[in-house]
Amino acid sequence: MIQPISSGWSLAREYVTHNLSLKLFALCFSLALFAYFHGQGDNHQRTVRFDVIARLPPDSAKWALLTALPSEIRVTLKGRIGTIDRLSQNSAPLELDLRNGNRKQVTFDESLLSLPPDVTVLLIDPPSLDLEWQAVVEREIPLEASMTGQPQEGFVVKGEPVVSPGKLVAIGPSSIVQVLQFASLEPFNLTGLTEGVHRRRIKVNAPVERVKFRGPQPASGDNAVVVNVAVTIARRMSEMKFANRPVSVVGVPAGFSSPSYVDVTVVGPPEVVRALRAEQVVPKADVGALPGFTAKENKRGSRTVPLTVDLSKAEVEVQPPTVTVRW
Repeated sequence: MIQPISSGWSLAREYVTHNLSLKLFALCFSLALFAYFHGQGDNHQRTVRFDVIARLPPDSAKWALLTALPSEIRVTLKGRIGTIDRLSQNSAPLELDLRNGNRKQVTFDESLLSLPPDVTVLLIDPPSLDLEWQAVVEREIPLEASMTGQPQEGFVVKGEPVVSPGKLVAIGPSSIVQVLQFASLEPFNLTGLTEGVHRRRIKVNAPVERVKFRGPQPASGDNAVVVNVAVTIARRMSEMKFANRPVSVVGVPAGFSSPSYVDVTVVGPPEVVRALRAEQVVPKADVGALPGFTAKENKRGSRTVPLTVDLSKAEVEVQPPTVTVRW
């Protein structure tokens, strides 16, 4: 009696363990297949992003949109997982037609989406968007140049850059255009420049969002506006003051001046100014060079005479610039 039972257990054990790895693989495959088809039910939920494309009024329109449109909306969908997966990977963009420029609000609903019939929309974020429009205006604004780099040693920039033309037209929403102070230019590079007037065509920097510039012919290859900019480079000058220099009166005998001493400031190239000695700086009151003066005038008299200083390669300023000469 015992032997038949033992034999039966052996057979059962052999049946279970025979090709065990294959049987385990089949079991796992069956479970995975069941899970997959079970997941294909209609109750799967997922949030899918849809790109937003807006068709705005043409450039010739008199209205501009101020509201910042979202680049995408988020839509929570319910349906079969395979269908929603395909939508997530290849969803058609949502297109807004705003060309007439008079819509006050956009409502994002199911009618704007290209969805298969077995998918239901549960939530759209954002659900709607208020639109703000504003009149487009034109206004002239000045151009402002900037500089970068340094001229060659011994040279400096003289004056401000000259921009031609000095203005351009800004076009855009009135609330933005009316507060624009100027349009800036790309920097004028001064590196290595020497004495002279240097002219270049410089691009105008791109305007703020929603604004366009109308100006001279665009630079080749892009839509940037370009203008002419001139910068003057001069030799670097030094300045030295010679105080209380005696006035030399010429043109009349025994003439003397009031005041008798003046201050002289010399401006010129550093090597010229450094080489000057005080005795070379002579302020001169030349009565004989005055208009209408003749030697037949009375031997006694007085005149207001401008002062001059004879120096080459330098500019001179005298304080006071005139003296009273008596004789």
